[in-house]
Amino acid sequence: MAFKLNVSKYRHTNGKVDKKELWYPDINTSGSSAASTFIKANTKYIAANWQAGTGTVGIIPLKQFGKRKGEVYTIHAHSNQLTDFEFSPFDQQLLATASEDATVKLWSLPSGLTEPATTRVTLSGHTKAIDSVVFNPVAANVLASGSLDKTVKIWDLESGQERITLDCFDNALTGIAWNYDGTLLATVSKDLKNRVIDVRSKTVVQQGDGHQGVKPARVVWLGNSKYFLTVGFSKMRERQLMVWDSRDVSKSVKSVTLDSSTGIINPVYDQDASLLFIAGTGDSTIRTFDMNTQFTEEPALQELSPVPTDSPAKGICAIPKLALDVMEVEIDRILKITANSIQPITYSMSRKSKTSFAEELFPNTSSQEPALQAQEWFDGETRVPNLVSLDPANRPQVQEDNYNQSTSNNSPYASATSPTTLSSQFDSKLVFADEAPILDSNYVAPDLSNQEPEPEVVSKRPEDNVARTGIVPKVVRTSKYRHIAGTAFPRSQQYTNLKVSGNTSNTCIASNSLYFAVPFVGTGGPLAVIPISQVGRQINNPCIELGAQLLDFDLSQFNPDLVVTGGEDLHIKVWRVPEGGLPKTGKHYTNFEIDLTGHFRRLTSVNFHPTVANALISTGGDFMVKLWDIEQQKEAFSFNDHHTDMITSIDVSRQGDLFLSSSKDKMMRVFDPRSNQLISETLTHTGSKGGKSLWLGTTGNMFSVGFNKSSEREYQLWDSRNLGQPISSGVFDHLAGVITPYYDEDTGVVYLAGKGDGSIRMMEVNDIEPYAHFLTEYSSGSPQMGVSRVSKNECNVRKCEISRFFKVSDSTVEQISINVPRNRMEFFQDDIYPETRSKAPAMTAQEYFSGGLAREPTMVSLCPSDMTPLSQAPAIVKKEREIIKEEVVDDSPSRDQVIHGFLDRVQAQNRGGIVKKAKSEAVPLFVEDEPAVADDECGFDDPEDVLARWGAVLSSTNKKLLEIARSISSEEFETHQSILNFIK
Repeated sequence: MAFKLNVSKYRHTNGKVDKKELWYPDINTSGSSAASTFIKANTKYIAANWQAGTGTVGIIPLKQFGKRKGEVYTIHAHSNQLTDFEFSPFDQQLLATASEDATVKLWSLPSGLTEPATTRVTLSGHTKAIDSVVFNPVAANVLASGSLDKTVKIWDLESGQERITLDCFDNALTGIAWNYDGTLLATVSKDLKNRVIDVRSKTVVQQGDGHQGVKPARVVWLGNSKYFLTVGFSKMRERQLMVWDSRDVSKSVKSVTLDSSTGIINPVYDQDASLLFIAGTGDSTIRTFDMNTQFTEEPALQELSPVPTDSPAKGICAIPKLALDVMEVEIDRILKITANSIQPITYSMSRKSKTSFAEELFPNTSSQEPALQAQEWFDGETRVPNLVSLDPANRPQVQEDNYNQSTSNNSPYASATSPTTLSSQFDSKLVFADEAPILDSNYVAPDLSNQEPEPEVVSKRPEDNVARTGIVPKVVRTSKYRHIAGTAFPRSQQYTNLKVSGNTSNTCIASNSLYFAVPFVGTGGPLAVIPISQVGRQINNPCIELGAQLLDFDLSQFNPDLVVTGGEDLHIKVWRVPEGGLPKTGKHYTNFEIDLTGHFRRLTSVNFHPTVANALISTGGDFMVKLWDIEQQKEAFSFNDHHTDMITSIDVSRQGDLFLSSSKDKMMRVFDPRSNQLISETLTHTGSKGGKSLWLGTTGNMFSVGFNKSSEREYQLWDSRNLGQPISSGVFDHLAGVITPYYDEDTGVVYLAGKGDGSIRMMEVNDIEPYAHFLTEYSSGSPQMGVSRVSKNECNVRKCEISRFFKVSDSTVEQISINVPRNRMEFFQDDIYPETRSKAPAMTAQEYFSGGLAREPTMVSLCPSDMTPLSQAPAIVKKEREIIKEEVVDDSPSRDQVIHGFLDRVQAQNRGGIVKKAKSEAVPLFVEDEPAVADDECGFDDPEDVLARWGAVLSSTNKKLLEIARSISSEEFETHQSILNFIK
């Protein structure tokens, strides 16, 4: 019996990036969140998340590749950022879009894209941003949407109504996928659970724990099988693939740990060939997995050859099978969208003859005819998708839209007028769904074709448009560290009166939790090791004396008492500092513990291994990298014959197994020193001075600094899996000092300190283009010989200190604190303080040098025992302002009181004086024949009677007093003060 290999027929599928002539250039992708969808395609169009204002989709005909003369046809779909969009599998002109504005809109694309798009229906019902929209694969006009409001809604597009709501989730949805016959939904959400739901019965069939990372997961059903696949992150922030059996999701069937990159993965599945394609945001490599179940019940999950590309991806999608060139044995075509182009990647197989249809490679595929109508599906009917042959001889000919070539001046959507700029798109009127049809700002009527075209404006980056138009984008990149700032410690906490030599070490300073060390001026290579607690003016510091010129040194992070030095005599010596510091005997300290030799040319660096205890790394002018075992006091490994010039920097990966080096031959290399194996290398900075490079923690990326041909200082960001070209790069300045980079893997911040500079630059590296973002710069008046970054364990978390540096000048060492201003500092800010490396090594020297598997560093929380994490803090209760009603008492006299008071004074002052005057002038007080009235019967209690009587008396004696008497009854005197002033 012949032996038969259990291998897939697609194992020889080869992927290749198409020629640039077949690319879609001049793409202006949106700056939306990395979790958003960026590209989708059907047999006629490509839809892209467009940078032309918020909520815009760019539509490009699939066959219109190459350079375009006009602007891209765009739809201004939403008033907020797009989150997802999807073409209908049964209507090539129907596009569904979802947004952060909590709505889903259905758009009808005109044939040939000669008219503005119209809104077929707007679906409103969610209360928060929508994350996913997916058409049912069997029934026409049935759409599922998942939202941050913890619900999945099923919509009937014929009526525009919400028919089913699934609210069985404890947190926001991050992904949904239909099974083959459209009866079940697989979901992933931020509650870290996987669920399989029977939609029409609203029943959770299965539920179990999924990916335990905090970043969003994605899900895809594996064709006509019981399995689905999820992609996400583990607790250790590693990217994972997991295969699940929908009949039991308590544990995964298979799983693969991919890498430690931070980009969210976009899975694309070919259900006909059982091939899975994945690429995360920022990845430049498309990875392929064979998921066939031809020989096993479970999917194979066997990785095929990856396809490296030159630029990082923002997203990928697959072209439907009906649009492939099957006669050329094109198995799949993946579209990768970058910041400025769409790159097709063709997967094909070699065949002896391409004259006949390869039926065994191209099974029948899903057709564009629905198996059910919406109402039939909602009534409970179940069918599998209709299938159609891919054989061109058996397929009906479909009349296609007549698109002109991209170089034609008569393209129906390529304007003869000047292209639409950012300003015109921002200034265009916002039109809402109920005002359809919506006119696209790029649409140009045919009668304008005779206008003379203006010069085309080419912009490679959105920033160029902003600078040219003067319009600031509405969406601003946010960061927890945008207000980061550096502050020097008070002068009272500085270390002064030092005599630092600047001609020895690369950085002139090293530190750990107990000491810092600086080279001193003098013979014999003196190295001062000063306790950190000994602040202030330094007098008669004892030093370690090598007996030769000091070239480099380092302090151990795991054993603070250990110091290593490298001298001009090629000796590497290990010293142990006595408890409390070097003895102050008036003599230098010369008692070293270990003396190692092995280099035969000048030493350039000596360092302790950052993850292994009692291990040293050294480089020299012999272009070698050596590993030393302190416990055995011998050389353990040597990496030879790969560097061709002086090594300028060495950095170790997070797990401690891979080394990254830069050298004066302008090359950057990744190698395994224990196996003496060079893994990859690339040309970096082209300047004559050497550069420096380092690993960026768990991201899988690398950061390098150096000089270009114009002697400008620059940086480059690299993907370790593809060193073809940097992901991002930029120029700093024209200064001559060599920059040393430092990376904080907890925050993603890179600190850049140049020798001779007076500043420390800070940049944040993340998965948002352009990936390296300038934050701020700490500046001081004194230039630095070097800086040393303090362990995160020594930072003051109560003051939100995320980093600290020792900065050395010729006579002073000062500490610089890097802080992030925060509210509610009484709580531990756990969002900026994730678990960090502990002070314990990940491996012992014996484990490491005996070939043990590399391990992740041990992690520890920085939260003090007496502080509560901010994530567990109670919500802030806003106090309403208390309005205090103040009663104002008016104590001013009333008008009647003023009049009565005046009358009393008139009575008191004038009863005697005026009467006497009247008698002296022989004027009778009373009219003749009128009976006399006694004084006590004159009725003075009646004001009007008093006025009348006194008026009669005064009329014949004093006209002035008569005027006073008349004015008393007038309303001119409103206050007591006015009357008194008048009397005076």
